Amino acid sequence: MNIKKKAVSLIEVLIGVILSSILLVGVMNLLTSGLKDSAKSLTHQDNMETANILMSQIEYDLSRATEIINPDWNDEGNGALWVFDSNSVDSGRMIFSYDYADPQKGVHRHVEGNKIFDNYFAKGHFVELKFKHFAVDAGKGEKEDFIIEKHGMWVDLTVYSKDITEANKEKDKEAFTMRRLIVVRRPF
Repeated sequence: MNIKKKAVSLIEVLIGVILSSILLVGVMNLLTSGLKDSAKSLTHQDNMETANILMSQIEYDLSRATEIINPDWNDEGNGALWVFDSNSVDSGRMIFSYDYADPQKGVHRHVEGNKIFDNYFAKGHFVELKFKHFAVDAGKGEKEDFIIEKHGMWVDLTVYSKDITEANKEKDKEAFTMRRLIVVRRPF
């Protein structure tokens, strides 16, 4: 009996290794691309949530304002200062101020009344925060004669990724920007 053994040649092994490598490189590129997109999505979501939390707090505080001190009428600034007069014995007259501290501390919310509160929002993020106080008068004449019909504040807020600095903020594709008009309910 004559039995022939079939063996795999070195060329066949080499072709198998090359085809497997090409397939493996394609799968790895697909996984790497998916992980990068997922990381970008999570960063954008973090920036969006940070902006929403900060904007909600500003809106809550500002909607109760009885006097806007800074910025002046139809002027804008990077910080804001307003007063809330409460009928409550516990709170009395409260002064709110918002300004951007630095990425490690975040946006500083200072409340001064019977008690003093210091809160920081957007810690670790580079934030651009702008306030523009608008007032529409119902009458004519000098500024002292204005009868304010409507007033409030435009708030522009941009939250950048945690590793972004002032120098490279234009490169941040995951930055989240929102602009909101907050109308002050109480006339002053």
